[in-house]
Amino acid sequence: MEKNLGLYRSEFERDACGIGFVANLKGNKNHQIISDALTILENMEHRGACGCENNTGDGAGILIQIPHAFFFDECLKLGVHLPSFGKYGVGSIFFPKEVRLREECRDIFIRTAEELGMEILAWRKVPINPDGIGFTARSVEPEIEQVFISCPDHITDPIAFERKLFILRNYSSHLINNTVKKDPIGFYIASLSFKVIVYKGQLTSMQLRSYYPDLSNKKMVSALGLIHSRFATNTFPSWKLAQPFRYIAHNGEINTLQGNLNWIKTNEKGYTSPYFSKEEMEMLLPIVSNNQSDSASLDNMIELLTLTGRSLPHVMMMLIPEAWDGNESMDPVKKAFYEFHASIMEPWDGPASISFTDGRIIGATLDRNGLRPSRYCVTSDDRIIMASETGVLPIDPSLIIEKGRLQPGKMFVVDIEEGRIISDDELKGNICGNKPYSEWLNKYKIRLNELPEPRVSFTHLETDQVLNTRRRLALALKI
Repeated sequence: MEKNLGLYRSEFERDACGIGFVANLKGNKNHQIISDALTILENMEHRGACGCENNTGDGAGILIQIPHAFFFDECLKLGVHLPSFGKYGVGSIFFPKEVRLREECRDIFIRTAEELGMEILAWRKVPINPDGIGFTARSVEPEIEQVFISCPDHITDPIAFERKLFILRNYSSHLINNTVKKDPIGFYIASLSFKVIVYKGQLTSMQLRSYYPDLSNKKMVSALGLIHSRFATNTFPSWKLAQPFRYIAHNGEINTLQGNLNWIKTNEKGYTSPYFSKEEMEMLLPIVSNNQSDSASLDNMIELLTLTGRSLPHVMMMLIPEAWDGNESMDPVKKAFYEFHASIMEPWDGPASISFTDGRIIGATLDRNGLRPSRYCVTSDDRIIMASETGVLPIDPSLIIEKGRLQPGKMFVVDIEEGRIISDDELKGNICGNKPYSEWLNKYKIRLNELPEPRVSFTHLETDQVLNTRRRLALALKI
């Protein structure tokens, strides 16, 4: 959170960012998907914001699938032969401008990768075009590079490799931020994955396409494009807080944020997972660092829960549940799912509309308040378009075969590997029926009325003595 000055209170800020995505239902990758996503972004310029300079934006960005052919050619220019898709990861890194600090950060990152048994194949300086970018944004503009990391030979499961990249990102970031001299730019890894990559910055919606020439290269292809136009509220604009993050693009705010963060800090030392050793889990902590936005904090939690064995829709249901308590008309199986997870995860309450992707599926969900609408349409040429509002991408009306909007508490998911849209009922039915949540509740839930009476009861005199002792202790501590 930013420092409060005068009458300004950061916790009372609100926003109305622009989010959207376009995807090919059959998973066919092409450059048009990226271009269409950027067009959606540009047509939601009014949902972003700028500072006193109209050419310094609050933030804009796009998340796409790894464009293997494009990166293969780019690495050949560097004298590096990339392995096949899935056998390497790509990181998008923001470095400090100062050479000494930048190389210190790079050295720690390289040593961390070596410690984890991972080989760095190449570094690529990302081409940029800063013409027209405002002075404020340029004054804190990072050096942007991409790093290519090979998958260790002993790792055959791609998701296990993704977990290893997750450890590398968190561990190296913690080491660097705790040891390298602080500067206004700092070190930040926007994405590190074998599946997806993020291009973002403290830009306006209209600047992203021209700022990153990569995005206009015809060899840059993807089956999905997730975009975000930022209206900064609970934190001031910065390059690292532009969205999308690694899994989500968020429109709204998390009103329960402080409580959510308190629970994380309280519980994270006890985190265990069969997918991470005790040492690896310690490398990951803290999951949420200081000076993050509510959206960034939520993304961190989504990433952790997804990489510890849950599907992304399952995680979204845990964190942003429907209004289930007292809902007598809800399917008991679904209600048991929500009640079970309420005992281990408090809701991250909106109002919020969130688009999400793991590179294989892409979708969106609306929180139970339903105050951040999102609309979608499906076309006969296998495109799915969703955004904060309708009309953001010009489409021939004759191509539209279905239109709709998200409902409060409902989820909309496109599985581009299976080539179909999964309805809210089917999706949640499969997730809620996957485990015997109702049976677990009946067997393990402890009810207050089932607890025995306290074995010790204080008399009024004893209670007064306890209170007086506490008062004397408090007075002594003040002294």
